[in-house]
Amino acid sequence: MIVPLRRLDASRLSKHSSLGENFDDIISNSPIDGLIDCLYSHTTSAIHSLEAIRPPLSHADLHFFISTFFLPPRNHRFGVNDRIILLVPPGPEYAVALLALCTNHCCVPVNPSCTKDELNEDASRLGAKAILTTKELAAHLELQSLQVEIILIEPRITGPVGLFDFSRPGANDGHTTNTVLDLKRNGLNDVSLILHTSGTNGKKKVVRYTLRSLMVSAWCVVHSWGLTPSDVNCMRNCQS
Repeated sequence: MIVPLRRLDASRLSKHSSLGENFDDIISNSPIDGLIDCLYSHTTSAIHSLEAIRPPLSHADLHFFISTFFLPPRNHRFGVNDRIILLVPPGPEYAVALLALCTNHCCVPVNPSCTKDELNEDASRLGAKAILTTKELAAHLELQSLQVEIILIEPRITGPVGLFDFSRPGANDGHTTNTVLDLKRNGLNDVSLILHTSGTNGKKKVVRYTLRSLMVSAWCVVHSWGLTPSDVNCMRNCQS
């Protein structure tokens, strides 16, 4: 089994630099150019569902899905640095969509319990090109009235968890398909993720993460926690 990030071996760490500086230096001097290079094709499980009704998503299936992922354009062809709001409840589809958007675009996750006005303000302030969401949330928040493209994810009802197709609100022709042959993906220095903080004065503050910083942060967690390929990180949405 070939693990793409095997070069980030803790035994190579310099004692004269911090953990983050070490991993940043190793990544900078490796063949890694983007997130696809960090994924490997293997039949072991990558993403599970808490319900455990359907089989988990393998690393091979995740790699194939993300390597062929693109947002179907209607009024705008989406590319690197385009900010895409991710409005999807926690779950396997959320995890896959987050990885896919960070691979090609700038992902902006928002709380699915937000109001229509909050979402509209976020989309306007950040210059979002589209909102990727579910049919239920699009209807609940009346997203069609917003001045931004709406793309719906349609979770697949068979096969492994986490995979989905696209559709448009009100479309009668089923799933949206398109062919994009020259898709450009994020490089290490492209901003791949934007998160909001509440801010001390009540105004949201924007925190931008490059793909490089996400890789370094993730590997610092792996090293600090001593994670192994057999460990499972279980995330459950808890609302008070």
